[in-house]
Amino acid sequence: MSFAGDLLKWYDAHARSLPWRGQRDPYRVWLSEIMLQQTQTETVKGYYARFLQRFPTVFDLAAAPENDVLKLWEGLGYYSRARNLHAAAKRVAEAGGAFPPDAAGLRRLPGVGPYAANAIASIAYGEAVPALDGNQARVLSRVLAWEPPVRTPFDLLQPAQALVPADRPGDYNQALMDLGAAVCTPKQPKCGDCPVARHCRALAEDAAAEFPRKLPPIAKAEQDWTIVTATAGGRLLVRQRPKGLLGGLYEFCAVEGHPDEAGLARALAEQGFRGIKLLRRLPDSKHVFTHRVWRMRGWQAECEAAPEGFIAVDAAGLDALPFPSALRVYREIAEEILK
Repeated sequence: MSFAGDLLKWYDAHARSLPWRGQRDPYRVWLSEIMLQQTQTETVKGYYARFLQRFPTVFDLAAAPENDVLKLWEGLGYYSRARNLHAAAKRVAEAGGAFPPDAAGLRRLPGVGPYAANAIASIAYGEAVPALDGNQARVLSRVLAWEPPVRTPFDLLQPAQALVPADRPGDYNQALMDLGAAVCTPKQPKCGDCPVARHCRALAEDAAAEFPRKLPPIAKAEQDWTIVTATAGGRLLVRQRPKGLLGGLYEFCAVEGHPDEAGLARALAEQGFRGIKLLRRLPDSKHVFTHRVWRMRGWQAECEAAPEGFIAVDAAGLDALPFPSALRVYREIAEEILK
């Protein structure tokens, strides 16, 4: 039996039961694939169910205010996905609700890259294209004993395309994902349980754990911030971040670096805060993004007036706004302050 044949036979008996499986509705397939990018499957399950309950069709999602979409996405991370999801929904709704019927068309939607386009096209439309994510790249690099360093999964596009079966390409792609998640794991792969072991060149060389070959890791840039939960007249001051990292989400006042108390007061005055009074130090926090690390020091403060761009909210207003998980510690403290 072929590699694809052995893999699909195993998948038919061992496929994971997931809420987005077993259907070909492009809206639901698209939603799940965007959510699954850089996010654990178990985490996505709850968000997927809540999104479908709130936005059962692409028209519902397109008509929603962006803040509602970001709020429902809160905690899922990589918030540009949510903004692109909303923008793509609007485009599809304007086209009458029909998604592009192939990978090439899907790639023209905001936020739909090569992996997502191929995954959606193979599952929803049966297009024979490989959905190359990290799991697939790891499995295939071992099966092929692929020597060049894998910079991105699509370095394996040509050999991966040759392995996709014309029938059941969506099941094949999902089978590779399941195999990589459960059997062909990054460390200590379970080669004795692998349904395609007889096709694996790396296993034949007793070197499965040495693939994929990797480039040296890139050091993460570290940034120091001081986060200030400032109030004015008993209401909390927040502002919406511009486009870019965490764009569209809300934040507290932030000062770059970790200045001492006098330096922080000066920095806040330079930003336009008037009558600033520092009340107490808050806990330190750290958040690791894909390519950077935020090291945060916290302060609570009150002031008489805030610079342009800030709004003052009460507890209910704070609860309604989408915040990044990077600021979760200070968000929770802010909730206590407003009680």
